[in-house]
Amino acid sequence: MSISLAITTLGKSQQWQNTVSVDSRFGYSTNSYLNPFLAEWDSSVESGYNFTSVLWQSYWHKNKNSISITAGGLYEPIFNSGENWKGGMGTVNYSHRFNSVSAGVEVGGSYFSSTYSRSIGWIQPKITWLISPFTSVRIKAGSNFRNYQDAQNRPTGSSRFDIYGMELETWPSYEWSITAGLYGSLNTFPRLQEGFNANTTVSYHFSNGANIGLNIGLQQYITEFSEETNTGGGPPGGGPPGSGPGGGQTTTTVQNTDRIAQLGSSGSLPVNEYFTLFASFQFLQLHSESSNITTSDYKVSGGVRFSFTPEFGKNADHVRPKWTIKESSQHLHLNYNTEGRLYLVGEFNNWNKAGIPLRKQDNNNYAAQLDLSPGSYEYKILQRQGDSEKWLPFAKEIYTVDDGYGSENAILLVE
Repeated sequence: MSISLAITTLGKSQQWQNTVSVDSRFGYSTNSYLNPFLAEWDSSVESGYNFTSVLWQSYWHKNKNSISITAGGLYEPIFNSGENWKGGMGTVNYSHRFNSVSAGVEVGGSYFSSTYSRSIGWIQPKITWLISPFTSVRIKAGSNFRNYQDAQNRPTGSSRFDIYGMELETWPSYEWSITAGLYGSLNTFPRLQEGFNANTTVSYHFSNGANIGLNIGLQQYITEFSEETNTGGGPPGGGPPGSGPGGGQTTTTVQNTDRIAQLGSSGSLPVNEYFTLFASFQFLQLHSESSNITTSDYKVSGGVRFSFTPEFGKNADHVRPKWTIKESSQHLHLNYNTEGRLYLVGEFNNWNKAGIPLRKQDNNNYAAQLDLSPGSYEYKILQRQGDSEKWLPFAKEIYTVDDGYGSENAILLVE
């Protein structure tokens, strides 16, 4: 079960968007590897848990530059073990857009402590290619630094891992979305068989904001260890020189391959403007080749989320759509922070309120593509959240005309 409270504000600068959220959830897992944020392999921890976080998020954009900041505190008691994990995390993302390609960097860190403490820091330059408004590819690589203190089963001190990631997001239709990722160590790239983490999620989005998703994943890790065997054939130590074959110990290097297969499902259903029901289930199976051992673990969670977005100042919800023309297609780009869904409605669809869904990209960016004949088209942006809906007002720099009902329509001119 989860209850969350989100408050979104916009400061005096119309470029900054800020969100403060309080999220509390309950779940049950048979391995701490499946717990959110902790993700430390320990199949002996079979327990229910509560996870509470207080996070502040801020997003700024101007021209082709954008910055997003996330910071907050975390608390997670694991009931059966008596461990109370607490700590904090923070990330900073910067990106600059070059037409369909953007480049940037992500810097972040986290700290958790309970029976032992763990701190993680990372820096990852990244490149994103927006192939179309509905398909993007991202490549990132960088370093991850981990430090453990007072950990019995882990080496104390700092470790560095150089890692990479390749991600794909595409929308085959207005209802379906597919995301896929491949991650691994730069030390073994491109020898993927030595270690990788791959996952794919397929989601279906309903017009009322509900969605269901299915996730599958596979991880593989190869480790090496030394094994000693007794060769026999003589007295201890192999006998005197020249006496023939001797006994003793032979050391050989053995490789062990561990594979983790994962399967999960999740879904959410908005009840109204403030409440959303959701549930999730995740199953994993570990198979170790050398020991021929197979273990299975699972996690289940569900609950209700409460959220609202109050307005502070008359410009809090104003939107600034940007249009680009590529050949015979018109591409809409919009930055907006919402937990609901956005739709494009206008003369091009006979003002049908079912609308054309705007697809969310990264960092609160939304996109849509039209194929219109030359002409002038009036349009609006519709927001749906639960059972409520409202027309979003346009910023003052957007050219608009009176819609005849006390509001305004924006104009799209196709030449």
